[in-house]
Amino acid sequence: MAGRPTKQGIDYFPMDVGFFTDVKIRKISRACGSQSTSILICLLCNIYKDEGYYILWDKDLPFVIADTVGVSEGAVKEVLIKSLQVGFFDQELYEKYKILTSSGIQKRFLLATYQRKETTIIPEYLINCANNSINCTINSINHSDNEQSKSKVKVNRKKRKEKENNKETSPNGEEKKDELSLSHSQKIDWVGLMNWYNSLFRDKLPAIKSMTETRKKAVKARIAQYGKESIRTVFNLVLQSSFLLGGNDHNWKCDFDWIFKQANYTKILEGNYNGKRADTATTRRESVSRLKQLAGAILQGAESKKD
Repeated sequence: MAGRPTKQGIDYFPMDVGFFTDVKIRKISRACGSQSTSILICLLCNIYKDEGYYILWDKDLPFVIADTVGVSEGAVKEVLIKSLQVGFFDQELYEKYKILTSSGIQKRFLLATYQRKETTIIPEYLINCANNSINCTINSINHSDNEQSKSKVKVNRKKRKEKENNKETSPNGEEKKDELSLSHSQKIDWVGLMNWYNSLFRDKLPAIKSMTETRKKAVKARIAQYGKESIRTVFNLVLQSSFLLGGNDHNWKCDFDWIFKQANYTKILEGNYNGKRADTATTRRESVSRLKQLAGAILQGAESKKD
């Protein structure tokens, strides 16, 4: 019986808050019109949804994008040309393989699939694996002499060196178990986790420089409570929360240690910070305004009754 097919793409991807003010986006928008941003976002969605880190520019793709966005195929092709010119997509790989990708797209894909045991990639399509914050080792490469059939690679993100570093030994030389007796499938790549956090929240939250024992203990405790996948969920919820990223009265931002505290971690998972916590000063002003309006209506009603 055939095994269940491995998922390649991802269900969602982070969009930087500076997307619309990025110089490349502004140049494309100025040259191709405001509809160009919708076309680019649609292209990104298709890239991440299917292969995850690239998409093949074939005869059908312009129609698919045009039909989804509600523009002409000519508009889609115009955006493609300009996006290659300004470097939004990698021009060299497009000319060589007719694919749309970029170092940023590949980096976000590898970060998003960080916890997967394996991911299939085509080595020729990678811009620069060294630029990716997650160090990866290639387990097996099945090369083919046929240029039309690109070899695919199984990438294992668990580093041998990291495994060795994570093995603690007792005085008699025996390997210690983790404090929470995590199973083999739950072993944690501490350096990978740190790099993932720092890259995901770059310029948004304070970076961390080391995984201290206190931090490891907190992460293990949260995994024991909610499972390893909860980390991805929590990080994405933090990314979507303006309040946790500094959008509050005091410009306060959360940090790694705050996130992994039990009460905070639980509140994030329960959706307490899902964009619902607006700036409290603004909320107070709106409340006062509504109260004044209500009081005015009541007074006006009372005056009417007197008449």
